[in-house]
Amino acid sequence: MKALTLGLALTLLASTTSAQQTLSLASPMPDGAETRFCYYEGLAYSEDAFVLMVGDNTVTNTITTVQERLLRCHRDSDGTLKWRPQSTFSTNN
Repeated sequence: MKALTLGLALTLLASTTSAQQTLSLASPMPDGAETRFCYYEGLAYSEDAFVLMVGDNTVTNTITTVQERLLRCHRDSDGTLKWRPQSTFSTNN
C-alpha cells in the first residue's frame, strides 16, 4: 500500500511539473498576431494607430528635458506591423 501511495504521489508531482513547464512556454500572443496588431504596454493597436511616448532625458542630471515621441503602427513590406517614429519633441521643464 505504501508503494502504491508513493507511486501515485510521484505521478501527480510529475504531471504537475509537466503542466507548469507547458504553461511557462506558452506565448500570450497568438500565432500571426504581429501581422494584425502593434503592441505597446500590453495593448494591441491596429494599423495606422498612434501612440505618444513621454520620457525624461537620462543623459545628464543637469538638464531637465522631457522627450515626446509620436509613433505610428506601420505595415512593413514583409507584412508585419511595427512602430515607426513620426516625430520627436523635446521640452525643457
